[in-house]
Amino acid sequence: MSTPAHLTAKGDARARLIIEATLRCLATDGYAGASIQRIADEAGIPKRSVLYYYGSRDQLFSHVVSAIVARLVDRIPAAVAGLEAAPAIVDVAFHAIWDVLTRDRGLMIAWFGLQTEAITNPALQPVVAAATQRLRGLFAQLITEHQARGGALRIPSATLQTLLLAGIQGLALEWLARGTTPDLENAIGEFQAWVVHVAT
Repeated sequence: MSTPAHLTAKGDARARLIIEATLRCLATDGYAGASIQRIADEAGIPKRSVLYYYGSRDQLFSHVVSAIVARLVDRIPAAVAGLEAAPAIVDVAFHAIWDVLTRDRGLMIAWFGLQTEAITNPALQPVVAAATQRLRGLFAQLITEHQARGGALRIPSATLQTLLLAGIQGLALEWLARGTTPDLENAIGEFQAWVVHVAT
């Protein structure tokens, strides 16, 4: 999880508490309602403590975006290590990401809320763009490893990265709106089959 680098163990725990409180506030109150005071109240600490650890609301949200993406990205390389067949890699990588997304509804709401806010908020744009690039980087790494094993692509790598990002986020939005349904499960299966098809 993303926390300031200069902290003691106690300070690190406090910084993580603030990140978790921020995620809960984003999930329930949205970006506009997630004020420093509201976050401090949720964490059960003084407002000045939030500012001590993160400096400003923008810096705090920068750390929150990094924490969200770390949760999505960090477990994938280990999950697919040793796998060589494209269908197995697609299945394991997708389910590792999907497990993170669906285990914490608030995390997903926070992520989509921050992405939406970044469209019109210049302070968030570079942070969200860097986070999105980190996700693309993960997909690029998996594609490069696939090609190094002799795999081919039916479409350009950059196009596949965009489609993977859009597809996973679209499926996640469907899950947020309707929960797990037979149609969603079928769509996930078709999406995975399509990815395997283009990565032959």
